[in-house]
Amino acid sequence: MRQKIAFILILAILIAGLIPLEGCGPKNVKEREAGVPLSVAVEYTDHAASFYVAQEKGWFKENNLEVTSFNVYATGVALAAALTKGGIDMAYICLVPALAAYANGGVPLKIVAGTHKNGYGLVVNTSKIKEFRDLEKEEVKIATMQPGATTDLLFNLLIKQKELDRGKILAHTVRMNPAKQLLALRSGKVDAIFAPEHFTTLAAQLSGMKILAKSQDIWPNMQGSVLIVTDKFLKEHPGAVKKLISLNKKATEFINSHREETANIVAHSLNQYQNTVKEEMSSPEADISVTPAVIKESMSNLDYNPHLDAQEIQKIIDLMYYYGYLKKQVRAEEVLYSD
Repeated sequence: MRQKIAFILILAILIAGLIPLEGCGPKNVKEREAGVPLSVAVEYTDHAASFYVAQEKGWFKENNLEVTSFNVYATGVALAAALTKGGIDMAYICLVPALAAYANGGVPLKIVAGTHKNGYGLVVNTSKIKEFRDLEKEEVKIATMQPGATTDLLFNLLIKQKELDRGKILAHTVRMNPAKQLLALRSGKVDAIFAPEHFTTLAAQLSGMKILAKSQDIWPNMQGSVLIVTDKFLKEHPGAVKKLISLNKKATEFINSHREETANIVAHSLNQYQNTVKEEMSSPEADISVTPAVIKESMSNLDYNPHLDAQEIQKIIDLMYYYGYLKKQVRAEEVLYSD
């Protein structure tokens, strides 16, 4: 009898070994071997340093994540527009356009991690602008990004904080992407720009230019950029999302402990992809190349930090709604990932 029972148990174990468990079928086995495919998008700034570091170090492949598609966009607004068309699984994007993509564009996404705080600034021609009140002068030309961009939000907030005449200032403010802002400032077409890093640092190194205000002066520890994934990707690959969160944290720690190496990696990556931005702004002759020294200095104006504060994000949402950047009010909890 005991022999019969033992035989039955052994047979049952052998049969069980032939039956694939849930989640371990042929498709998932193949996926494990080939890697989870990732379609990635980033903005053309050093805000995306955590991606460039992870990519250079091969950490995606080490974690069975395969970057099969990669696109660089001149602005977060352009990236947000691309999100509405589909085809992107994850993105390193400024929080403000990410929220606009969710609330206005109807993009089902989740913010899974932060990438940095701060990282924007107002650069002025010191021969034309000595103090904030000079921004009101009719002859002073200012460039910032389009409404819905982080820099425009901060610019409006700065105007309010300094009790400046918003109507006067906006009457001689033009809209353009950061690369074009840099070219316009360099050529004298504008006297001030409000741009994201690394463009702020690049602009401040031009003769006669200086940073008049950093974003941390306007909004200390403001959430700058975030890592987002689509709801579809999250549903299909929850394990991969956890890996992405972990990788982002690892990359952030590396950035903060290896500034020289990170600056080299980011500078190389930005120079490698600058032609994409030149094509987007139809200025193939433009020189927007960077050196590791520029990137290292720029990085000092950012707090690379993976942590998210729901209350701080809600403040940004409320301000965006106040200025009309969002068509509807949303709660931070709606868009934040929770494990």
